[in-house]
Amino acid sequence: MKDLHTSLSSLQEKLDSFSFNELSVKQADALRGVLNNFKKLLVNRSNAQATSSSSQNTLQGKLITEANSEIKKPLHSILNNTEKLLKSNLTMEQEKIVKEIQATSNTILSVSEDLIGFTTNTTDSNLSIPIKFKNVVNDVLFLCNTLITNNELILNKEIDKSIPEKLIGDPSKLSQILLNIVGNSIQTTAKGQILVTAAVKENYTDNVIVEFNVNDTNGSISDDKVSQIFDIYSQDKSKLGLGLNVAKELVESLNGSIYVSNRESVGTTFTFTIPFKKPLKPVTAFNVANISGINVLVFEDNKLNQKLLEFKLDKWQCTSFVTDNYKDGLEVLENKIIDIILMDMRMPEKNGDEIAEIIRTHHNVRISNTPIIAVTADEEIQKSTEFNTSNFTNFLLKPYTSEELLNTLLEQLQKNASMETLTSNHINDHGETRKLNLTPVLNECMGDLSMLQELVKLFKNNALEFIGKAIVHIKNEDYEALKFATHKIKAGLKMMKTDALFESVLQMENAIKDDIDVKHLNFLYNCFINEFPLVEQQLDEELLRLAEEEL
Repeated sequence: MKDLHTSLSSLQEKLDSFSFNELSVKQADALRGVLNNFKKLLVNRSNAQATSSSSQNTLQGKLITEANSEIKKPLHSILNNTEKLLKSNLTMEQEKIVKEIQATSNTILSVSEDLIGFTTNTTDSNLSIPIKFKNVVNDVLFLCNTLITNNELILNKEIDKSIPEKLIGDPSKLSQILLNIVGNSIQTTAKGQILVTAAVKENYTDNVIVEFNVNDTNGSISDDKVSQIFDIYSQDKSKLGLGLNVAKELVESLNGSIYVSNRESVGTTFTFTIPFKKPLKPVTAFNVANISGINVLVFEDNKLNQKLLEFKLDKWQCTSFVTDNYKDGLEVLENKIIDIILMDMRMPEKNGDEIAEIIRTHHNVRISNTPIIAVTADEEIQKSTEFNTSNFTNFLLKPYTSEELLNTLLEQLQKNASMETLTSNHINDHGETRKLNLTPVLNECMGDLSMLQELVKLFKNNALEFIGKAIVHIKNEDYEALKFATHKIKAGLKMMKTDALFESVLQMENAIKDDIDVKHLNFLYNCFINEFPLVEQQLDEELLRLAEEEL
């Protein structure tokens, strides 16, 4: 309301400086009367809102909605009168003032609409309904296109094909956010292009985080004002209104984030991320058949959860091994071939992360590569610094439904299928790492052992360089750089006949081509770094063997 008062005072100043000589007494009185009535109404509504400040948000929202409806009437009357004035015989100075009155009135109307939009969207809880993502975005951008009246400005879009067709979210808030940000770019960009992009930033089992970018060629925002751009009326009051502030509030209400970057005289980019849930796949006979017969090891200390999990897995014809003792669980791993581990993160004696670390560092590669799904009530575990989340191939959030459990197991089995070749190259039938044989490589070196030693040294350096660079690229989500790194090291891995390392890198390269799954990339990276010391040791042993044979 404070901003409406400010704009109104500006409007009144312009009217006071305007000469009414060109108007009839009746017209001048009508215009003054409309303004006075509007000001009186606004003051009354402002006082009423202050009196009810202790009321609930819903009551405040209703008050603002009613005030908005009544404010619009005199505003439209003012705008109608200014239109009539512009058609009359005005001096240049009078015409300039009337146009300023129009601009200020339109600003008040815009702020009024923003207020009602903000109240409506922030007082209600977030919707969580199925939406067709691309349809929602396309509809909003179609509407935005109709707002462009300048032939020198175009609106384009790029929507990543990897974004699921159907998601769970709040279509109303998403539409309002896009409308406000793109609408702001349309208002402030004189010519050039506005490009709206949407892409998957992070992809998880039950949700996906989508990153939006709105790039425009408006280079008029100075660097010192960028940090204040989301503040109400921190920029040009005649253009921005509350739109960007409302957009920021809505993004944050959806557990997203938003920021702006700017290159003065070049353009501005608004970047925001919003998490969406993925629709659950119903439990079907087909899905159940796909997990039938697998062996699942469950680390769970709650007796009720133990019984429930055992019951569900039995119904799905899985063989389950349930324990609350990490030593018993490790014994099961050593004596049974386990397909998937469900790991409760809050176990007695040792927590789930500590048990996972023991499994990952086990001397038997078959055991150390067993997929581990973290089961936790902590929604922020994937960003947690308390646990080494790279030890886990997936996450299941408590409380979970049968559908969520089944879908998580199915997703992991699909990953397991892609890992079969990788595992077969790591181990033999006894769970032992396959031995390297450098004799073929020595033959390629024409029997020169010193040349082979130089190649092995170079190979080790390249592998260590890859280990260092790959983790940085994964953390920075620089998948182009990661792709280049995998391509660069593949030839050396193949030359040295290190099949397990080569297969890990090949799987990483394939994972980059498909829908990028960060957890799976971390898992493959861990396979590489766990295998490398074993390969390094075998290379040294092979060089020693070949040297002894040469004597």
